[in-house]
Amino acid sequence: MLVDDAPTDLLLAQEVFADHAPAVHLITACGAQAAFAQLRDSTQSLPDLVLVDVNMAGMDGFEFLTRLRATADLAHLPVIMLSGSEAQHDVDRAYDLQATAFLVKALNLSDFMAQVQHIVQFWGSCRFRTARVPVG
Repeated sequence: MLVDDAPTDLLLAQEVFADHAPAVHLITACGAQAAFAQLRDSTQSLPDLVLVDVNMAGMDGFEFLTRLRATADLAHLPVIMLSGSEAQHDVDRAYDLQATAFLVKALNLSDFMAQVQHIVQFWGSCRFRTARVPVG
């Protein structure tokens, strides 16, 4: 799942991740609130990985991560924080909030495609929980 409030960034990511189909099925959410609605829908499978833009209007990526980690049946999800900033305080805050990783967004298309390739290769070799974690 990719969470970003910029529709053009979501569209670009969909095109780049499509190169990795059918091994990768990308779902997107335009903003943190929409992402939470999708994640809380018990009729839907949980994603193996959540990529979250740090800088979003309304609920930013840090608030999203805090809320996710406080939600028992979602807290286990791996989360990569995405940011255009390399500021150390952002990196530190992400890890303090239990982000799985912090990735600085590539500035050009070829570098972004390479980032996606690395993400797909690494996470494709990982094993994930296949069912929702019972609450309580």
